[in-house]
Amino acid sequence: MNIHPLFVHFPIALLALYSVLEIAVYCSPALRRQDWVFGTKMFLLFTGSLTALVTLASGGIAEDLIRDTNPRTFIFEMHEPFAVATTLLYLVLASAYLMRIFDTRGWGDRIAGTNRLMVWSWNFKKRFWYAFLNSPFLPLIAFLALVGMTITGALGAAIVYGPDIDPLVSLVYHLFWI
Repeated sequence: MNIHPLFVHFPIALLALYSVLEIAVYCSPALRRQDWVFGTKMFLLFTGSLTALVTLASGGIAEDLIRDTNPRTFIFEMHEPFAVATTLLYLVLASAYLMRIFDTRGWGDRIAGTNRLMVWSWNFKKRFWYAFLNSPFLPLIAFLALVGMTITGALGAAIVYGPDIDPLVSLVYHLFWI
């Protein structure tokens, strides 16, 4: 039974909304000052990333089920790497937010304890991720992940409905296959 369509829409909705919110926050200083923004972004990113992992697993199962009966199996060779790469981009973003949570709760300092190497390592990671969270790279990676998700979705639609289902799917399909 192909359960991939049951799961695939949750990470698309959650992570697309996260990406749009991340870009909007970067562009709008007034939005950046709102208290609800950080928690909302975290919820969308963490929930979307977890459901993306489930979707990847169900996608592997779906591929095994339909590969023999689908005439467009060559699209799988592009759909799967884009899905994995997009999920990894969102997991990188989630790890940056997770480091911030560990720091604000004091968990990282407690884990590092008094071991000099652990303290140095924790402080290095903390500075790196904070610099990442406060740089233009954050919305840039969110945008690239959104583009990756769009390409992944278009390739998925080409697998299920054919390459001529709509103009975007056709465009993405023809970018990879002439």
